Amino acid sequence: MKEKIQSFFRTVQNKLYQKPERNPEKNLRFKISQGVLTDCRLMPHEREVTVPPGVHTIGSSAFYKWQNLERIILPDGVKTIRPSAFENCRKLKYVRLPESVVSIGASAFSGCESLEEIILPPKLTVLSQHLFKDCYSLKRICFPEQMTKLEWGVFMNCTSLEEVCLPIHTSVPDYAFQNCRSLKTVAIPYVSERIGVGAFQNCESLKNIVIPSRIRTITEFAFLNCTSLTGIQIPENVQFIGQEAFKNTGLEYVVIPSTLTEAGREVFANCEHLERVIFSRGIKEIYPGMFQDCISLKEIQLPDGVEIISRNAFSGCKSLTDITFPESLISVSYTAFTLCHNLWNLHWNGLDFLVKQFCDTENYSAPYEVMPNISTAFLSVMRSEVLRDEKVIAVYQYLFWQYLQFPEKQRLTEYIHENLEYMFRSLIAVKDRNLIQELLKQQELFTRQNVQEFIRCANEEQAYEIQVMLSEFQHTVFPPESIAETIKNKFEL
Repeated sequence: MKEKIQSFFRTVQNKLYQKPERNPEKNLRFKISQGVLTDCRLMPHEREVTVPPGVHTIGSSAFYKWQNLERIILPDGVKTIRPSAFENCRKLKYVRLPESVVSIGASAFSGCESLEEIILPPKLTVLSQHLFKDCYSLKRICFPEQMTKLEWGVFMNCTSLEEVCLPIHTSVPDYAFQNCRSLKTVAIPYVSERIGVGAFQNCESLKNIVIPSRIRTITEFAFLNCTSLTGIQIPENVQFIGQEAFKNTGLEYVVIPSTLTEAGREVFANCEHLERVIFSRGIKEIYPGMFQDCISLKEIQLPDGVEIISRNAFSGCKSLTDITFPESLISVSYTAFTLCHNLWNLHWNGLDFLVKQFCDTENYSAPYEVMPNISTAFLSVMRSEVLRDEKVIAVYQYLFWQYLQFPEKQRLTEYIHENLEYMFRSLIAVKDRNLIQELLKQQELFTRQNVQEFIRCANEEQAYEIQVMLSEFQHTVFPPESIAETIKNKFEL
């Protein structure tokens, strides 16, 4: 009985899965039409396939998701491999590509998790998008010399790829090596003018990379999270660096090129090992969050020509102690130096200002008139979420006294008006009655609403003398409109 069953099984197998015949058009195992192989019937146990002669094109998804396929040999004469031809053949380890192949479609080998090495044919000029995406075991790839183009995401998620030497006529497209976590060395071709979006994002083992001098654009997320990248030379031709391009890298130093005219936010943010930054002349702006949370950065010297320090530019630089402002500086965001708790020394136009002086003395005669361009820098340096920070209070007090002495200074007046609520609350917190009394003489600073807020703050801080002072001011300048409001104000006292 057993022998009959085995004989029946062999008969059925031979009929359904005949061996390749000389005429591929009549081959029942391969579905071939006019030289295009569109399908292949495999037994579950089969590990190797040899495509018969006469085929010039492997059709789209022809071997899609054949889970047990380990080896495939293509005959001479195959010119085209269409998209997704071998996609998700998870056990595929070896592919023999004949020299006749000139075109391989998108995602043709995507998801081939076991593929370790592949030799590309010499006539191939383009690597299509996602061609080797998710080839987790791919360690080595040989490029033909005639290769001219790589499309986006071509090696995305190739987590075993360690070294790549790109052909000399290619550029680095978007997401080309994203998540290639084992990649250590890359040689970017000299002709490249652009590094694509997220090209090396999350390449945490990348240590050495040379950016050629013709590069003009480094796009967003290009080297994001490359934690092993300790040094990089950004060439002088670079005009644009995209947002988070070098965020959370292992950079220890960086030179900002003079040709830089535009940058996105947080370009070098979270570079915890960054100790030295050299700014070339010609830079006009320190862009938003550019060095945010670079906790090892100790000293900054901005060259002449810098006009703007944008929001959060150096926020969270806990080790920053010294900064030199250029005479050209026009605008400083009030959040530019938040949480820079150790920043005490400010240098501008040959003058040195020690912020500690404002904390150690009651003499508020510092030469404000000689530093109009960095009036907001003092405030932004010490701005903090801690209401009672003595450094913050000292600078607030200094600016208020300067406002009282030099009301003609328009920029300072505008700044006081814009930040009055936060600054005045700090005066209440330290119970500075004298300064508050002087400020109340400047009635144009106050409105009915903000005075009510300050009365409430004084009550919360148990600054009852200031509360009475503010209530009397309110009653004089903003008399109650009704008996009910009068009763309410007296009740608050």
